[in-house]
Order: sequence, then structure tokens, then C-alpha cells
Amino acid sequence: MMSRSSSSKGLVRDGVRRSLWAVVLSTLAFVVSMLLPSLMNMQQALEDRKGMIVDGARASELAQSWKYSLADAASYIGGENVLVKLAVILLAVVAGTAMFAYLHDKRKVDFYHSLPVSREKLYLVNFVTGAVCVIAPYLVLRVLTLVCAHAMGFGEAVSVGTYLGVILCDILFFLLLYAMSALSTILCGNTIIALLFQLWVYLAPLAIQMMHEGLLSLYCKTYDSMSYSDLFNHLRLSPAATYFMVNGAHYGSGLADNFIRAGKPAYMLLAEYAAAALFIIALGVFAFRRRKSERAGTALAFRPLRLPVKAFMCIVMGTAFALGFRLIGGKFWLWPGLVFGTVLFHCIIEVIYAFDLRALVKHPVQMLAILAVTALLMVGMQKDVLGYDRWLPDESKVASAGLIDYGNSAAELTEKENIAALCRLAEIGREATLNADSNDTGTAFLESHSLQFAMQNGTVKTRSYKLPVSEEVRSLLHKVYGSSEYKLKSSSLYDLDLDNAHAIDMTFCVNQLKYNSETITDGEKAAEIVKTLREERLTYTEPAKPVMSFNITTDAEANNYANGIVTDRDVKTLALIKKYFGLEPQSIAPDTVSQVELDFYVPGEDTWVGLNVTDRADIAALLKDAVATGTMRMYGNSDFYDLTSFKDNARVNVTPAVEDGCNYYEISYSYDSFPTSIVEKYRPAAEKLAADPYANAATADGDIMVTRSDSLG
Repeated sequence: MMSRSSSSKGLVRDGVRRSLWAVVLSTLAFVVSMLLPSLMNMQQALEDRKGMIVDGARASELAQSWKYSLADAASYIGGENVLVKLAVILLAVVAGTAMFAYLHDKRKVDFYHSLPVSREKLYLVNFVTGAVCVIAPYLVLRVLTLVCAHAMGFGEAVSVGTYLGVILCDILFFLLLYAMSALSTILCGNTIIALLFQLWVYLAPLAIQMMHEGLLSLYCKTYDSMSYSDLFNHLRLSPAATYFMVNGAHYGSGLADNFIRAGKPAYMLLAEYAAAALFIIALGVFAFRRRKSERAGTALAFRPLRLPVKAFMCIVMGTAFALGFRLIGGKFWLWPGLVFGTVLFHCIIEVIYAFDLRALVKHPVQMLAILAVTALLMVGMQKDVLGYDRWLPDESKVASAGLIDYGNSAAELTEKENIAALCRLAEIGREATLNADSNDTGTAFLESHSLQFAMQNGTVKTRSYKLPVSEEVRSLLHKVYGSSEYKLKSSSLYDLDLDNAHAIDMTFCVNQLKYNSETITDGEKAAEIVKTLREERLTYTEPAKPVMSFNITTDAEANNYANGIVTDRDVKTLALIKKYFGLEPQSIAPDTVSQVELDFYVPGEDTWVGLNVTDRADIAALLKDAVATGTMRMYGNSDFYDLTSFKDNARVNVTPAVEDGCNYYEISYSYDSFPTSIVEKYRPAAEKLAADPYANAATADGDIMVTRSDSLG
């Protein structure tokens, strides 16, 4: 008959009493990370509000300030408190190690395993004891923090439903990380080794993905450095890293912004982690039952794991050294780095396994085999044996698709016409990118485009393609960028909250080299202009010439900023702007430009030649339909992909007047408005200079005077 102290409840009570230090540590950790920061933040907010009242702030200003204070308080009280997440991770490691550290002491393990309790029950008792020591103080401090928030007037900062989601999320991540820590401690026979092993388990997936991304960037032509969704799919293997991206049952701001997931439900992720926690707990039970007591004091308690663990670590670290050596010393040092890193870590791990420096050179055959596998994996990446560059989306399996421009989030397009167009662009882009000769600078390409495909199975693929200048490519881009779906989903204009705004500031920029703006504060007129532009933009699909830009800010709580471009097709909008503010479209003033630089590629000589045009009539003609992309804030406006400063192996740049102080400005044209006739007028002179690089810097072609540019000549 089992004694009371040997029963499950009795063992848990005894364990908690022996682990009061863990309760105290947990309480202190959550006071410092949760309660105190929340109290300090709320107290400061109240002091600031009191100061605003004393200073005679308006009611609208007080209301807006209070909204910001509530949002700030929510970040401390709710699920985006980084300090709480760090405390949870630290306590998971401490508890998981402490509850099973007796396995590393031969005397203690003999005592505990002599108790009339099954191995399964003993594991569960230890596991539950550690969980109670952390979760109980956590729940108490969560309730106390919420009570304080209500008492200080911040009760509406976080809703009850959201708060419960935060609690469940924190507990879930703790249990998962705690189970991983406990399993690592069971697998090892030494506490120091167990802690190092846990560090590896937590961080290795992140390190592996970083190296994978590094190899893809080196060897894959279609790799997209902004493929955040691809990266996130792999980062899920690192719960410690992913934990910082969630806020309760949703992805939070901060790191999740980079993965285009902020605000989206995280139910699937949490369900996956809940299943993983149960699996690891079950695996812990299995390992605990099979673990031999006499393995206490060894590095790894399970001999069959020694070779797989060593091989895995050596492959990862060998690859890491290869990339590090290449980064420092160049391409040649990749292979020496791979050999050095693999051999070094093989020796280190053998010493750790044996606790003997003489084991440094043990198992040379294993070392050579691991080195060979690492080299084969590297060659496989170089040859793209997995077909990263060859991948193309199956149109029938694509749930949504989009383009990523300047690191911005891709609009998730679901209309069949848009998906079909983007799949075709991927096909053209893959062919052009893989076959492009890096030395053939005369090949005409549009800017690289990043295409993102969300598949029906939940995976997200992102690739970067060079798109050749062709009518088919332009037609496909017309179809996507000109579609109402794209405009509605990609433009900040359509997200702007005008209905809940009381104050609006709107700043216009006209088409000139020098920054020239006009700011208005008439909210009704500004709102009318924006609403008219919203409607008008959806009435045409053809490319349009930008003639004016603006940005707008409001005092709405959310979606309070937007920027926009007014084109020559937005007739009603332009009429309103002229009516209310007297602004009209303008061509770039020729007197602000001292010269225009034309750059020509000469295929016969395989070189670029730059010519400085100084003829005032030609300068005026070149500026007539030009758009000042910088001062018009055109960067990042993918709607206007049709703008170009390059056509038929020729580029156009302008140099401002001397008093401006800048070297040059970028200008561009609508594709069909490119000044081909004026540009081609100068090509013979460029070809002449290309054929004779030692010719006089000044040459004449009829009445055309040109000067060779120092930059490209």
C-alpha cells in the first residue's frame, strides 16, 4: 500500500514545498516584468493628462492623448510586453532544468527511482510541480495587474476576451518551452551540458534558417531578400523566436510586421504548438521511462543519440563557418571555412562526450563522413538540386497572389484574371532571370519584381524576377496594376478613415525639381478631394501620367495617414484642386536645369557612353513630359510601374541649376511618352565617342554639340 506522501497529490505538495524558491523566483519575475512596468506606465500617463488639463488643453486633444495612453498601457498590460515573454522563457528553462536535475546525480537518482512510484507518474509529478510553481504566480500577478488597471481608470485598455487570450497564449508557450527544457534535461546526464543543449534546441532553428537564407542569396538567382512569409514558415520551428510575434490569439505588431502577419489570427499556430507540447510531454515520458539511472554524469544519457546529434551540430556549424569565412575573405574561403568549422566542432563534441581532451582525435572516419555530407549539401545548394529557381506556381493551386514593391506588403489578389497574369509573369520572369547574362548590360529589363504566391495548402512562396521589356510583360502588368482589386487592396487612400476624422492636414507637391509644396487644413475640402480621387481611380485601367502628389494626415484613431498621386486622367480631382487651391499640373521648368545627361549603350563596343546635352531647346523638349520622381515622392508607388527613365538602351538624367546644390535628379516618363526622337538624335555622337575613347571630349554632329560625361565615358 502506497503511503500518502507517495501518492501523486502528496508528491506534488512535497515537491512544491521543496521548490518554494521557484515560486518566489516566479513571483519576483512577474512583478518586475508585468506589474511594476504597468503601474509605472499608467501613473506616468495620469501625470501627463493632469499636466495637459492644467495647461488648458482642448477636449479633442485630451481625448486623442487618452487614446494613445490606453494603447500604450495595453502594450504593458496585454500580450506585447517583451519583459513578460522573456520572464516566461527564462522560467521555462529554470523550471525544466531544476525539476529533473536530480537525474544528473547518481545518489539522488537512486533514491527517487527506489520510491514505489512508476516512472510515468514520477515524471508527471515533477512536470506538474514545476508548472504549478510558475503558472500559479503568473495567474495571481495577471489578476492583480488587471485589478490595478481598472482601479486607475485603464480598464478599457484591454478587453476581457483579449486578456484571456493573452493568458492562454503565455501558458501555452510556457508549457511548450518547459516541456522542451525538461526533455533536454532528461536526454543529458550533466546539468551544464543540459543547459547548453537547451540553448541549441531553442536557437538552432533560427540559426539554420538564417544560414539557409544566406545560401539561397548566394546561389539562387530568383531568391527574394524580402521573402518574409517563406522565412516565417521555417521560424515556426523556433517557438522561442515566434513567441515574440504573437499577442494573445493574434499576431502582434513589431516583429510580426516584418512577416506581413500583424493583426491576423494566430489560431493555427497556437493549435500546432499545443499539439507539439503534448507530443514533447509524451516523448518526455517515454525517454524518462527508458533512461538508465547509471547514465547520470555523462554528456548524453542515450548512446544512440550521440552520432546523430554530433553530425547535425557539425553540419550546421561547418556551414556557418563557411559562410563566415566567405563573408570575410571572399569566395575562395568558403571551402576552407567549411572544413575548419566541421573538424573543429567534431573535436569539441568528442571532448564533451568523453570529458577527456584525449578524445580530440577519436572517430576520424565519422569526421570524414560528416565532412563529406556537409560538402555534398553545400554542392547541392550551389547546383540548386531542390529546384528553388525552377519552381513555378500551379495556377490551379494558388489561393492568392501579389507583388511586393520596396518591401511593402503584397496585395493578396484573388481574382482569377490577376492570378493568371501573375503566374504568367512568373513564367516569363523565371526564364529571363535564369538565362540572363550578367555581363550583357545591354539587355533591357524592367526593375526586378518580387512575386508572392499563397498556395491552397497554406504555404507561401516568394520569388524575385527580372522582367524583360516586352509588350506581353507590359500588358500583364497593365492587367494587374490597373485592376480595381489591386487598387482597392494596395493603396492607402482606400484605407484612410475620413468618417472619424475631425482634423485633416493635406500637403500637395507639384511636378518640379525643387521641393515645392502647398499645405491645407480645410478638412471638408480635403475629404472631398480624396473621395473624388478614390472613385475616379477605379474608372480607368490604362497607365496614366502623374502630375501632382500629396500626403494626408488625420486625427482618426486608426488608418490616419495616406499618400496619393493625381494623374492626368483624374480630371474631376484636378478640377477640385484648381477650384479650391489654385494648383494646376506643371512641366518641369527648363530654367531649373543646367544640363541633361543621356547615357547610351553601344552594343558594338560593349560599353556605355554618357553625353551632356546643353542645347536649351532640346532640354525643354526632354523636360516637357518628364516626371520628377524624387520631389513627386514617386518611390514605392508601384501603381506607376509604367514610368521609366530607360528605353531602347538609353537613359535620361538631369542636372539641376548650380544654385540648387545637388548633383542630379532622377526624372522619368510614361512609357509611351519617352522622348525617343530627341534621345535618338544624340546616339550617333555616342557611337562615335564609343569607337574612339581618346577622341576630343567635345565633338560635333551637325548643329548638335555634346560633351562626354566623366561618369560613364
